Amino acid sequence: MAYRWKPSASQRRAFAEKMKDPGEQAAYYQRKNTKAEKRRSTSDFDYEKAGGNYVPTRAQYDFCMNHYELFETSKEKDAANFVISAFSLNEKVHHDYIHIVNEKIRSYE
Repeated sequence: MAYRWKPSASQRRAFAEKMKDPGEQAAYYQRKNTKAEKRRSTSDFDYEKAGGNYVPTRAQYDFCMNHYELFETSKEKDAANFVISAFSLNEKVHHDYIHIVNEKIRSYE
């Protein structure tokens, strides 16, 4: 197994202290996002097809039909609509939409 670096206790404390400053925190997350975007841009991995497509379950369909008012943002409403139509037509829908519906189900319980 390869060596994996882990910060010491003092390094963790210093980082936590640094993250209390909003400017430092914003800069840190900006660097992190820039690095991730650069990595994704040169990758051969197909992010659109990742995860696959699935037919929604009856439970997901029923939740969307009975609790549509819980879906607030346009992205959440799109997910609910895709799940409803895919279940009705017995077609597959991207797993991201199913994931959004499942998160709503978990937060509702």
